[in-house]
Amino acid sequence: MGSTTTNMNIQALLKQAGTAYPKAVNLSSKVRSKVNAAIKKAAFAAIPDYDPGTSVVEAVSSYKTTVNMKGILSLRFEDYYYPEMAAHGVTGVSSVTLNLKTGHEYEFYQLFCKGSNYQAILNQIIQAQIVAEQIPLLKPFAGVGPDEDYYLTPDSLVIYYQPYEYTPGAYGVLEFTIPYSQITGIIDPDGAIGKMLS
Repeated sequence: MGSTTTNMNIQALLKQAGTAYPKAVNLSSKVRSKVNAAIKKAAFAAIPDYDPGTSVVEAVSSYKTTVNMKGILSLRFEDYYYPEMAAHGVTGVSSVTLNLKTGHEYEFYQLFCKGSNYQAILNQIIQAQIVAEQIPLLKPFAGVGPDEDYYLTPDSLVIYYQPYEYTPGAYGVLEFTIPYSQITGIIDPDGAIGKMLS
């Protein structure tokens, strides 16, 4: 098998063999199919879009349920593969946050009150973390947008960036953990965080 075939098949292989994700049960069939479709889409989004140029020696797929409370489900997926002869492996991360009563998938901006200056507030918190933790950035942090990648934990919002997006590959996934206590004023009571904390 030539190496070009290997490159084209890497994502197909990971999709078939490697990608691990849960399935929701005990929901009405309409909501269940919406929830499971969103979970599957998020799981496959974690597969790194990267051409290893050689065969792969290791591929690992995992997920973590970071929140499952008060009808809110938040999942974090991570896929990793190690190309032959490479200095280090490649990681991809994705996530999804869902309302288990309606099947609604929460976009990042839907976590915050309309009209709140959530972007400026979060940017300030993130800039402080970059300085405090001396994070080695490849380019200046551009600030959060309305569609950031995130997941929730019982006490924090976690915003994350893929390797190489802001940090060298060796750094791994760049994650900013923001305790809800720091952002109480901007949390939408009808959003995922608001529902969890109610």
